[in-house]
Amino acid sequence: MATQRAIPSFSPSHLHVAGLQCPVCDQPISNDKADQVRERMEARERAASDAVSARLREQFVSERAQFEASARVTLERVRTEGAATLEAFKVEAAVRERAAREEAAAAARETAQHQIDLLAKANADLQASIDRRIEEMKQGHELALSVAHARVTDAERAKADVEAAAQDRIQAAEVAKKTAELEAKATKEIHETVLNERLQEQREAYERDKEAALRAEQVKTFDERQKLQSTVQALQRQLEKERADVIGEGGELELAEVLKSAFEGDRIRRVPKGIAGADIIHEVIENGKVCGKIVYDSKKRAAWKAEYATKLCQDKIAEGAQHAVLSLLKFPSDAKQLDIREGVILANPARVKAVAEILREHIVQSHTLRLSNEEREKKQGELYSYIVSGRFAQHLDTIDAHAQKLLDLDVAEERAHRKVWENRGALLKNLQKAEGSLRTDVGKIIGQVD
Repeated sequence: MATQRAIPSFSPSHLHVAGLQCPVCDQPISNDKADQVRERMEARERAASDAVSARLREQFVSERAQFEASARVTLERVRTEGAATLEAFKVEAAVRERAAREEAAAAARETAQHQIDLLAKANADLQASIDRRIEEMKQGHELALSVAHARVTDAERAKADVEAAAQDRIQAAEVAKKTAELEAKATKEIHETVLNERLQEQREAYERDKEAALRAEQVKTFDERQKLQSTVQALQRQLEKERADVIGEGGELELAEVLKSAFEGDRIRRVPKGIAGADIIHEVIENGKVCGKIVYDSKKRAAWKAEYATKLCQDKIAEGAQHAVLSLLKFPSDAKQLDIREGVILANPARVKAVAEILREHIVQSHTLRLSNEEREKKQGELYSYIVSGRFAQHLDTIDAHAQKLLDLDVAEERAHRKVWENRGALLKNLQKAEGSLRTDVGKIIGQVD
């Protein structure tokens, strides 16, 4: 039977250390292949170790089976030979015993006894020989087991050596990988430092350009503002020269549009020019019924005249209206924003809408409660007193202040958004420029750009 080697020969796997040359194939390997090389090397060494262990186990089992089979065959042969020898001795003893009996009973007994002793001694010698053979076979079996164990131990020691070498190579690869990572990190930090410096330089340059552009824009804006102020002053002088009826016509249109948008369910109509009466008639409608009327007149004049209130009061009586509102810019010297003259409410155009809402609610409530004329006049007097009171003016001022704050907030928000958008666009452009410069520098280093 051909002998087999206890440890099969195989070429030890080798590890490509990152950043070095392979000692087997002398080929360079890049850093990003280190993990793949390590995994392949570990898999190859595990497969080789498992193959060696499996082959040794198979060889040990085969030799053990051969030893046991050989021992069983030898033991069986010895037993067979001993039984045959014993049977031959028995036959010979019987023959001799019969011969001795024929010659002499005493001599036969002695001879037979002597033969029996010899047979017992031969049987004892045979049993001792069998025991020696069995002992020798046991010793051979134990020797074979010890040899097999020694081979297994050598294989395990060889496996441990291979694993230790592989572990050393893995550690060397990890050290090389960490070194490469540290170098890459240092290079990245250097690039980031250079990039931040360039960004800071570009940011400062941008700020200088921005300040210069802002100063130029401020100068330009100042010049344009001066021109606009001159234009506005000229237009104001021109407007002051226009006829009063044309100005009044614009005020009436504006007031009518405000009332129509505020009271869509009511009937609001303008009185045509040339017809006596108020400028605007407001019929308050609730649940499909006319509850009352309010008359309006608009006077955008540069001076106050008492006849404005007198005329509108007459128009209110002629129209059968409950209230009259005169919208004007110039108030009497002792009044401001709101006042009552001859039963007519004098109001700034910005206050007309709020006053109209209160008067309409009063008309609807009076019509719903079906108050008498005396009660209506009492309630109307109290309402007029409240309209011209400081509390009512304070509420209107608070409303105006909050409305103005809302408008200012919208303007500030729009400006903030516009500023953020401008800064974002400038930063994006600077980042694109910096990235382009960075790519160009890297391309020059690696040889992609001349």
